Parts: sequence; C-alpha cells; structure tokens
Amino acid sequence: MPELPPFASQFEFAPDNSVVVITLMGKMDTEAVEELHPQIQEVFRAGVRRFVFDLKHLEYASSLGLRLLVGLANQVKGEGAVAMCNPVGAVRSVLEMTKVNQVLPEHPTRAEAVAAIRLVGK
Repeated sequence: MPELPPFASQFEFAPDNSVVVITLMGKMDTEAVEELHPQIQEVFRAGVRRFVFDLKHLEYASSLGLRLLVGLANQVKGEGAVAMCNPVGAVRSVLEMTKVNQVLPEHPTRAEAVAAIRLVGK
C-alpha cells in the first residue's frame, strides 16, 4: 500500500467557477501552509471569491493553518465567503476550542456548504 504524503490538497471548481472546494488531507502544518497559501492566492487572483474547505481527511491543523482560513475569510469579506465542511476528530476539537467554527460557517456536508456559500453576496 503506498504511503500517503504528510499533506495534500485537491481543488475542485464549480462548472461556472463561482465556488472552489479545497479538500485538505493529512496534516496542515507550517510546511503545508507554505505550499497551500500561494495556490489559494492564485485562485483568488483568478477571480474566485467563494471557498469551501472539506476537512474530512484532515488529521491536524496548526494555528498557522487556522490563520490561513480566517485570513482568507477576511480577504474575501464583502465579495465572497469561506466555509468549512466535514471536520472530524482532533480538527473538530481545535476548531471548537479556538472558536474558528464561530467565525467560519461549518456545514455537515460538502453539498450543503456549497449551496450556502453560493447565496453569500447575492
């Protein structure tokens, strides 16, 4: 069985490019944020303002990782939004403890997150 990388992300765009779902897998530590941040900024520069982070396969999120999500929400404020879906285990606990889940909307499924975020700013 192949070993999974310590961190991976997958970007999926809605057909009309109005929303991007970013699936995060593994551990979002400092190195992962350094890899992910420029990719997110590239998508932002391309005009996307609605981001959904699917956290189902995320095992760990550092404070820098949480800062990335909250910072993006501040960056798109007024034009779009950032939401999360499917947080589990330790990541869910960290989101609750840091109250990030009160700043960024959390949805039980990807479909619900995408549907909710499409309504922001319309």
